[in-house]
Amino acid sequence: MTQYILGIDNGGTVSKAALYSVGGELIALATESVPPVLTEAGWSERDMEDLWTANVGAIRAVVEDSGIDPADVAAVTVTGHGNGLYLVGPDGAPVRNGIISNDSRAQDIVDRWTSDGSYAETFLDSTMQSLFPGAPLALLAWLSEHEPDSVERARHIFMVKDYIRFRLTGVPAFEITDASCTNFLDMRTRTLDATGLGRMGLGAWSDKLPPLVGSGDVAGRIRADVAQQVGLRAGTPVLGGVSDISASAIGAGAVRDHQLSVVTGTWSINEYFTPDPVVDERLFMTSLAPMPGRYLVMEASPTSAANLEWFVSNVLKPLPGMESLSNKELFHLCDAVVFAPGADSRQVSYLPMVFGSNLHPGGLGGWTNVSNADGITQLLRSLYEGVAFSHKEHIERLRGYGALAGRARLTGGVTKSPEWSQLLVDVLGLDLETVPVAESGILGAVVAAAAALGAYPSVVEAAEAMVPSGRTITHSPEATKAYGAKFDAWLRCLDRLCR
Repeated sequence: MTQYILGIDNGGTVSKAALYSVGGELIALATESVPPVLTEAGWSERDMEDLWTANVGAIRAVVEDSGIDPADVAAVTVTGHGNGLYLVGPDGAPVRNGIISNDSRAQDIVDRWTSDGSYAETFLDSTMQSLFPGAPLALLAWLSEHEPDSVERARHIFMVKDYIRFRLTGVPAFEITDASCTNFLDMRTRTLDATGLGRMGLGAWSDKLPPLVGSGDVAGRIRADVAQQVGLRAGTPVLGGVSDISASAIGAGAVRDHQLSVVTGTWSINEYFTPDPVVDERLFMTSLAPMPGRYLVMEASPTSAANLEWFVSNVLKPLPGMESLSNKELFHLCDAVVFAPGADSRQVSYLPMVFGSNLHPGGLGGWTNVSNADGITQLLRSLYEGVAFSHKEHIERLRGYGALAGRARLTGGVTKSPEWSQLLVDVLGLDLETVPVAESGILGAVVAAAAALGAYPSVVEAAEAMVPSGRTITHSPEATKAYGAKFDAWLRCLDRLCR
């Protein structure tokens, strides 16, 4: 009898569910959009009941489309965007909208705690985390100042995947790899440490952190009422799950030490696993991997391929005659403009910070060095380049912490365009292997679950068996050299506009 694992992934705008065999075969995949709630500049929220409804729809669609017996689902596992904040009350109902990790309302708090040294003194060595506005610690401080009623009404602090697991099982838990991406976990003792909250004046939140659970542990079981909604068997085990950043690297097959994984989504994610943690206030994050003795070192900011989605949705789509075209058609149209023979951005630079940037706080997205000789070709071409330059900026920082090893892997939105993938490879000066995986985050969570269930001896061996091989894109040294000069000019623009 074939056994299956159902994976769930909640990103910033889309909820996804997928069913895999323990051998790595994708059986069914479904997605449901969750519209963001944008009520104030810099805010990024979502209705938590809408989010749950989207998850119910995606899970039910996968079960129905697969045609499998729900009794053959060995386990459910979860992943989802890191950080942000999802609060529920004593009755399990949402306290307020969920907050997504690209929210920037708490930037003033981050600036204050960074400039006075209080954050680094209290948290840096123990949590190995930098601080940015979408981190739950900063958001809790903001809520304490602006929404004290939310403090009073909240019973549990969740990350998005832990909230969905709570809705599936009714059991509150904080999975350890996700906890390690926040400012709450002491990485040295592997325990939740609420004392830092008190030192930052946030003691009212101290008893609202759920108990820790391991990535491969059974954190709860599908409730009977939920089973009727989604089509699964009541009592099906739900595992702790995996942070999305670890899941994405595993799902791309980048599981060997110092093997680079590049994820091009809303966030520019650039990361590798290592046995040696990095503690540096300039580094974005060191977190725990769902593998014994391994950490994940990451450089990231919300500056990647979602910039093109923003341009398509907010600039092109509203134009007369464009509203009838699908986003996919508009993406192809952009590619045709950007990669037409002779297309060049010239001196135009695009700063991919329409969703903000923790690396350049206060910086805004947009174009610079535009002249009356420039037009749509230069604007679009520079957008594609600006996203690639952001990844390069992060990867150059990672190189400062140690040599990268093995074939780097590439997943995410850029891989849907062979031309954009080649541009990225040429900018980076790296050969990259694109992995033909529909949703690397879900697959990574499923791979870790398969190892936890005993189908493979380890996560590394599970990934090497379950993740398909990809296509290698080779960089052009001549193109890399030419992009080097453009990258330097782009950095000068950033320094001038974001200092």
